[in-house]
Formats: sequence, structure tokens, C-alpha cells
Amino acid sequence: MSRLRLPLYLKILLWFGVNLLLLAFLVFGFLSMQFRMSLDWMLSGEAGERVSAIGDSLTDELSHLPEQQWPEVLQRHGAQYDVTFSLFSSNGTQIMGTQIQVPPEVLPKLIDKRGPNDRPPPRRPPPGVARKRPSDAPPKPRFMLRAGDPAHYWAGVHLDLTQQIDHRPLTLLMVSNTITGGGLFFDLWPWLGLAAAALLLSALVWMPFVRGITGFIGRLNHAAGRIAQGNFGERVSRSRNDELGELSSSVNTMAAQLGEYVAEQRRITADVAHELCSPIARMQMALGVVEQRSTPEQAGYLQKLDAELQHMAKLVEEVLAFSKAETLPERETAEDINLHDLIVAVIAREAPEADIQLVVSTDLQLHSLRDALDRAIGNVLRNAARYATGSGPIQIHAGQQDGRVVIRIWDQGPGVPPETLPRLFEPFYRPEAARRRSTGGSGLGLAITKRCIEACRGTVTAKLREPTGLEILISIPAA
Repeated sequence: MSRLRLPLYLKILLWFGVNLLLLAFLVFGFLSMQFRMSLDWMLSGEAGERVSAIGDSLTDELSHLPEQQWPEVLQRHGAQYDVTFSLFSSNGTQIMGTQIQVPPEVLPKLIDKRGPNDRPPPRRPPPGVARKRPSDAPPKPRFMLRAGDPAHYWAGVHLDLTQQIDHRPLTLLMVSNTITGGGLFFDLWPWLGLAAAALLLSALVWMPFVRGITGFIGRLNHAAGRIAQGNFGERVSRSRNDELGELSSSVNTMAAQLGEYVAEQRRITADVAHELCSPIARMQMALGVVEQRSTPEQAGYLQKLDAELQHMAKLVEEVLAFSKAETLPERETAEDINLHDLIVAVIAREAPEADIQLVVSTDLQLHSLRDALDRAIGNVLRNAARYATGSGPIQIHAGQQDGRVVIRIWDQGPGVPPETLPRLFEPFYRPEAARRRSTGGSGLGLAITKRCIEACRGTVTAKLREPTGLEILISIPAA
């Protein structure tokens, strides 16, 4: 099961959001400790105003109704918020509403501690006259806490309403299973909106900074990939003056040093191969002279020596070809090429006796380096004929696709181990099955093919076919 891949900037923003949530929990815990786990602070804002408004509304409505109708009014208001409404006397005795068991820590809150001047008058207004609370009157006492087993949320407000019998002031008690109380105690949506706005604003503030870092890392990663592919002229911008800027300078320095090292290595390889040509030629001439004067007993040894010299000469020739392939764009000029005719000529030269099925239009044209393309196709075809002899025909298909000419060459041979595919085009690399002297090869054929195709501004890849076989895919711009 593959892991979910998230962009770096999204990970940073998500981590920042987690940090904000952690801070919010810490603030909430601090406030809870400050209020000794009491929830009275929740009634200091809009929630307190809603509770007071409910108390005023009930006071006005109940003061004009006989007390026999009060339970119905309480039940109707409670059903609106899914909260239990009850009326209690100032001494903590329940007067009306659904019978509930009040926890001991709630009972002291029910006692009305207002002074005589703050309490409501000991009578109700005449019928048809609305009770008006003075604008400068102090706010009615309110409370809220969490208590009971199982725990419930208890909120109450002392009313400007008295019972007709003893004229004691009444307290409205509201009980809910949740802290929101159906939106009466705590309205969650404004807080969620505030949290979303904070996260969005934080994301907008952080986005340019995070995007700058991740964008630069992306460009650095792209440049490192290009350098890993051998493009040592790739450079990263040094516009930053922080650690990432220092990293880009280090990458540029590394690319320059690698380029110099590889160029020097190639020059040494080419020089050594060039210098080996003359002594090998002289050895072959000397061997020819010795063969003319040899005895029958010496002939077998001289033939083995001649085979070794020929193998060495071929290896040196391929090393020289590999070294020269890098400068093909400087030494050759692109020209119009009929691909069908070119492939037919390569087949006649490299594998005249092989069973080859050619599917290429006779009028397929492209504009590229003829010699480079000729050598690249020749190397691939020679390998296919060498390693897949007797296993079935070799297929060569070519056609245009999205402005490019795609050439596919595959055989039905044993193929190569899957783990060797990424290294097939490396110099001097040969899979274990191809390391026998009987099959020949120096491990430079496909490396030369890759350089030739890159000189044509194209790409070459390899893949295994089912059930057996190896396919080489060459893609070159048509024009």
C-alpha cells in the first residue's frame, strides 16, 4: 500500500494548523483553571445575552398567564432548543417544569441572593400591561456549570417574576446534555467560522513564504536530477541569501567539479584508446609475420593470440566511438532523412541473415543527424540479432506521434533481469547473462546508442516484453 504523497507546502500549513489547535486547547485549559472549571465565563458574551433574553421573554409571557399554564409554556420553550426548562423558588425548591434531580453543587446557585432593592416587586402587572425593565437596571444574575453523573450542563437566570402564593422570586433553570444547549448556551458556528478565518488568513500570510521555499526546493531538485543524468552544465539560481542559497552554491560547485572530472576522464580515455591503436596494429602485423614462419604446433596458439588482438582492437575502436559520440552535434549537420531507406541499409549491413519484420512507411521523413541515427539503430539491431538468434523474428516499427518519430525495435529473446533495465545504457555495463566471451560485446554499444540519440535531441529507453523479449524505444523530433 503506497503512502499518501503531500506537497511540502501543504505539510507545513497543516503542521501550522495543528500548532494553532494546540494553542487553542492550551488557552481553553488555562481559562478553565482560572475559572476553577466553572463555565460562568461562557455567559459573559452573546450566550449570556441569549439566556437573559429567554428569561425576559418567559417573564413577560408567564406574568400574563395563570400559573396553571406555565408548565406548557416551559415545555414549549424547552422543545425549541432541546433543553429542559424548570422554575425554582429562591430557596432552591422546584416549583414547575419537568421533575429533575439537582446535583448538590447546583443547589447553591439556585438561591436568589439579590438584595431587596434588586428583587422584583411582590406582584404581577395588571392584565394587558407589559412589564418594562428599566434601561439602567443591573443585569440579572446568571450561572452555568457542568455537574451530575452522568454530567449535564446547567444554566440558570434569576427572573423578575414571583410566585403568586408567597411572592418569592423565581429562578429559571435550563439543563442540556451538550455544552451547546441547542445553540442557547454556546453557538458553535461562529467559533468554527472564526477558526476557519484564522486558518485561512494564516495560510494566506504564510503561503508566499512557504511557496518560496518549496518552489526553490523544487527547482533545486529538478537541477539535481538533470546533473544526475549527466547534464553538468545545469545551474541553480543564487538569488536567496539564506541556507538554501548556500545549498544552491554548493550544488553549482559540485556540478562544475563533476563536469571537469568527467570531461578529463573522457579525454584520458580517448587519448589512451587513440594511443593503443598504433601498438595493436604493429602487433597484428608482427603476428602475421610470425604466422608465416610458425610450425603446425604453434599455429593453434597464434590463432588464439590473433583472436585476442582482434577483440582488443574492436574494444579500442568502440571506446573511440564512444568518446567521439559526445561531439557529434559539432561534427555533423542535420539533414532530411528517409527513415525507411536508412533502416533498410542498416539491416543489410548489420543483420543481413536475421529474420526481421519491418513496418515503416516508405515516405516517413525526419530532419536529424544521419550518421548518429545510423549508428544508434545499428547497435540496437546488432544486439537483437546477437542475443535473440533462433527465438523468433525481430520487429522494427516506426511512425509519427505528437510531432516526434518513434522507433520501436524488439526481439523475442531471453531479455534481461528487470533490475538491470536502468543501467543498460551505462558505459561498460553488461548484464550477467551477456558477460560471456562467446556473445561478444564490450558494454559500450547501448551507451553509444544513447549518446547518438541525445545528439539527435531524442531519448532512448528499454523495457521488457511479455512473455519474453527486450524492446528498445527511440523517440526523435520529426523536425
